[in-house]
Order: sequence, then C-alpha cells, then structure tokens
Amino acid sequence: MAGIYIHIPFCKRICSYCDFYKSTMTALIPDYLKALSQELSARKDYLQNEIIDTIYFGGGTPSLLSVKQLDNIIQNIYELNFLAQNPEITVEANPDDLTSEFLRNLSHTPVNRLSIGIQSLIDRDLILLNRRHN
Repeated sequence: MAGIYIHIPFCKRICSYCDFYKSTMTALIPDYLKALSQELSARKDYLQNEIIDTIYFGGGTPSLLSVKQLDNIIQNIYELNFLAQNPEITVEANPDDLTSEFLRNLSHTPVNRLSIGIQSLIDRDLILLNRRHN
C-alpha cells in the first residue's frame, strides 16, 4: 500500500498550537502549486510503480485552495502514478471554509473524504487557540 501526502502550508491565521510548517502569505499559492507540479513530475518514479491507495492533503489549510486547484493536483497525480481503482482522497478543511458551493464543487472531484479541523466546540477555547471559526 502506497500513499501520497501533499502538505498545503497556507493559513489565513496561525493557530497557537500548530507545529507544522505554515505561512499566511497566501499570495504565494500560485508559485507553490507550480513548484508542487514540478516536484510531482520529478518524483514520479519514486514509488516504483506501486499502486497508490491514498492521497492526503494536509496542512496548513488545504481548504484554502480552490476546488479547481485541488482537482488539478489530483489530476496531475493520476497522470504520473498508478492509482488504485477507488483511492481514498482526503482533504483537511477548516469549518468556515466549507460553504455549500465549495462542498458541491468538491463532490464533482475524486475527493471522497474530509478531515474537518474542529479542535473544540467551545468558543472561548477556540479564541485561546486562535481558531477562526466559532
């Protein structure tokens, strides 16, 4: 079983507890996506034709990307690698990014799993953690 983890290091706001690499400079997203595409191409032989069962978009905040941007990354992976018949494709999401439009558009992509970042349902805890949702 092989998998691909794609780190999307962009956030609207930095949470106080997060130790992952992240940046609030979202203007860099187009450059990052170009570099990611180049990296995927450069590493296409890394898995030596293993079947990929899972793709996981973590972060940062992958739900800051547009659905089109997420789908373009997935299609790039499909073009370069051998994927299982129905791979698990997960996108981490911040609750306030999950609009009806975002979810509707996402349902037309191969994404079949969401990991929703709800660290608490208590507003004062969320303020302490510097989360942007309530």
